[in-house]
Amino acid sequence: MAGLAGLIAALGRSAQRSFGRFGSVTHNNLFAVILLLMAEEPLDRPSSTAIFYLVIGALAALPLVGDMARRVPEARMALWPLTTWQRAMVLAFNLLLNPMLPLAVLFALLSRHRAVGAGLFSVGVLAPIAFGAFRIWKNPPRLLRLVPSCPGRLGGLVQNRLRELLQTLDLWFAALLSLGGCLYRIFYPHPDPMATVVLGGFIVILLSTAGQASSSFDAESAIARRLLLPLTGRDVLLARDLAWFLALLILTAPYGWHRTAAAGFLALAAGHRTILTPPTEQTRWQFAAGQLVPTGLFQIFAVIVAVSTTHQYGPLVTLVCGGIWWASLEWFGRKA
Repeated sequence: MAGLAGLIAALGRSAQRSFGRFGSVTHNNLFAVILLLMAEEPLDRPSSTAIFYLVIGALAALPLVGDMARRVPEARMALWPLTTWQRAMVLAFNLLLNPMLPLAVLFALLSRHRAVGAGLFSVGVLAPIAFGAFRIWKNPPRLLRLVPSCPGRLGGLVQNRLRELLQTLDLWFAALLSLGGCLYRIFYPHPDPMATVVLGGFIVILLSTAGQASSSFDAESAIARRLLLPLTGRDVLLARDLAWFLALLILTAPYGWHRTAAAGFLALAAGHRTILTPPTEQTRWQFAAGQLVPTGLFQIFAVIVAVSTTHQYGPLVTLVCGGIWWASLEWFGRKA
């Protein structure tokens, strides 16, 4: 029994680490946007941010369930001297530690919308089944193979950064929002013309944390590559910006390139300042963890100003924002 108690305690510590990795969303610019929207909404109505909670929880479900599966590997379970009922107890306790269950309750309380809690609870129940089916699949498609090699001296760095972006939940959240906006414009009888402007700016904000210069999946390897490759700090920063900007242009193609490009230029310019800070280690298949204060707030403000100004004065503002980005690239590239 003592060994079983120690095993259950170890599972609890592992679940705590999973919650900690999910907490990266609190260092994301999306967290600030949700707080701002919640502060403006009336308390006697369902929360307008309910859909955000539902999408965040759904996107995070499979990675968190993957942590559940890794807590109790099948090979290690076969080696432990446990009886049948003890194995059943361990597996049941591991399922109870599914982070989606308490998150469903928490998001339901925050959103004041029962459908959100019910939806997240359903996701939490179905995610282990979906993850198990994916593990049984013998030859699942490799997502990273979809990124082609990029030409030029910086092509390898751009390709590597694109692969990193594909492994962040920020990109997939932005992709879902972009798809939803397209469906709204296609099927809604009288779509609001301002919806295009707002959605384009919001997609930029969703991606802005991943655009900060200090974020990296493997900070030590990134520093080593910078020292070994015959490239300047400006070259490395430019490669990161090109990859991020390419992803942004693909996702915001239906929303007016000049507005989103202007917002992207200023978001990158504001994010360059983090290159002077220690690298922020990222976790794959989680939301990007960046510097929310002050860099993230600067990025959100810059995106709002760029979108509104470009909408009012036209593409000329995009050229000005591009000049600001280039000046920031030259300045912080020398400091890198």
